Amino acid sequence: MRSGLRNPRAAARFALHYLQRQTREAFPDAYLFCLQHSPSAWKYARGKAGLRKVLTSEVLDTDYDPLASLLDRKLTILGKTVVFKEKVNWLTDFQSGEWPNLPSFKYNRLYADDFSLADYRKHGDVKRVWDLNKQHHFVDMARAYRRAGDRRYRTELAEQFLEWNESFPYLRGIGWNHPLIVAQRAINWILCYNLDAFPEELHQLLAKSLFYHGRFIADNLEISHSGYNNNHLIGELAALHLIGLTLQNGDLAHSSLDMLLKEVKKQVYSDGVHYEQSSGYHRYVLEFLTLVWYANGRQPRLLRDVVSKMSNFLGDISWDGRTTPFLSDWDGAKVWVKDYHQPIELFKLGQSSPTSIAYPDGGYYILKSPSFHVIFDCGPIGMGGKQLGTHGHSDLLSFTLAVMGEPFIVDPGSGTYTESKEIHDYFRSTSGHNTLTLNGLDQCGLDGTWTLKKHPAARLVRWETGEQADIVSGEHDAYEPLVHRREIQLQKTPTTAVLVRDDIIGAGVHHYECYFHLDPRVLIELPDGKVRLISSSSKKCLTMSSTPALSPQKLNGLFSPDYGIWREAPVLLFEGKSDLPVRLTWKFEIS
Repeated sequence: MRSGLRNPRAAARFALHYLQRQTREAFPDAYLFCLQHSPSAWKYARGKAGLRKVLTSEVLDTDYDPLASLLDRKLTILGKTVVFKEKVNWLTDFQSGEWPNLPSFKYNRLYADDFSLADYRKHGDVKRVWDLNKQHHFVDMARAYRRAGDRRYRTELAEQFLEWNESFPYLRGIGWNHPLIVAQRAINWILCYNLDAFPEELHQLLAKSLFYHGRFIADNLEISHSGYNNNHLIGELAALHLIGLTLQNGDLAHSSLDMLLKEVKKQVYSDGVHYEQSSGYHRYVLEFLTLVWYANGRQPRLLRDVVSKMSNFLGDISWDGRTTPFLSDWDGAKVWVKDYHQPIELFKLGQSSPTSIAYPDGGYYILKSPSFHVIFDCGPIGMGGKQLGTHGHSDLLSFTLAVMGEPFIVDPGSGTYTESKEIHDYFRSTSGHNTLTLNGLDQCGLDGTWTLKKHPAARLVRWETGEQADIVSGEHDAYEPLVHRREIQLQKTPTTAVLVRDDIIGAGVHHYECYFHLDPRVLIELPDGKVRLISSSSKKCLTMSSTPALSPQKLNGLFSPDYGIWREAPVLLFEGKSDLPVRLTWKFEIS
């Protein structure tokens, strides 16, 4: 209520959309009758509307090795692989359940905000079945057809497209349950059309289906009452624009682009960091924007500047020039790149800095040398710290560290969203990051699936670069009246090292725990109380010392390489209890 009062225009916009949606759900038959008999619907039903190609070879000609397994309906969704013996079952999450075929709005009653209802558990993880209905594998088949010229891929795509449309007409099935899923499916169809993967006899059905996809998206845009919208709205507006261009609907193309540009100004900071504070969603938003940018001949200028800056950030946080590290939520969502872990198509659109660089609006400070790559997080927790519902994690002053292009200390990922709250809370908690807890408390307090109890603030104290060292320090108020201040130094002479200094400022006796989450390939040796971190693949070795000397504990933590997958990974824990103020220092050197 208070956020709505602070943003009356956004609240009014939200209320109007909500009222219209409730009316459509209350009288679905009347809504469908009016839509199906509207002049625009008749135009598409009679094949009076033509299609136009809007994307260039820069997007379409991605290097791609045809996968014969696609012809056998062997699909990999969010890291899981399933083989459909006959037709694709569009209602299964192919691991733990199957969803009923209902009118789209009736699915909402099957899951609560915390996804704990028994009906939800019975049907499985909705995210997996949603991702199946995005139909990314259509684009894989289209690229295989374009690259290999094998018409079997085109035939299989056409059969699945027809079968899906016959089984799930407008507003029927879980594939119509969420506007972002509808948006991504429409984008994938448009990509396939631009790849010449739809036989000409399907063009009329494609145009009609895209019209209904555009209507659904426009009717269900995810607009927040607070004015702080997320990546979903970017994706939905991008899809509307591409649908408008493809269907040669100038009004839709222009209005959606105008809304998109206004939203980009709100969601992307001036330094190019997306305000949800998540490397995965930063890349996801950038994928949507690049499609719109390409479809408009690398215009307008605002998008050109945003694409460049967002690509710069992606390159600067990469420790090896090609891999995007985990920062906060990461769920495997993608739009058009071949590999969302290594989106080389996006890296080439920017230019990473060869030396240490700051992204002050996003609160990320990257320390670089030929030996070390450090990412320090001194920014807000999702959406500028304005929304308690966020993809950001409880990770103030956390950091990651790579040695000569190889990760050692990492953000362990996200695990899952709805499959297990316990697992998801582990990955988004303060103790699930490389930072410090006081008296066993989380910085933010974890609430619902994506919500936090409070938004503490971080503040930059110092940032400077020089010939001898690059230094960054910040502090936060999550444990007020106590203050945690952290300084990281990248020392360049006489030898290269990384120094991490934690100051706990306050009074009284308090318990503190400092966590270091390691890449699963890193082995821990503790000779004579010292710490040696050794890469099991490259045999690189990093020594770690602490002042005062604290006895390290080796824990079994978790690491999530992709959504729905997690495995054991080593964690180092240093803990103590003492009068405040206290200073803890950690030094990392290559041996």
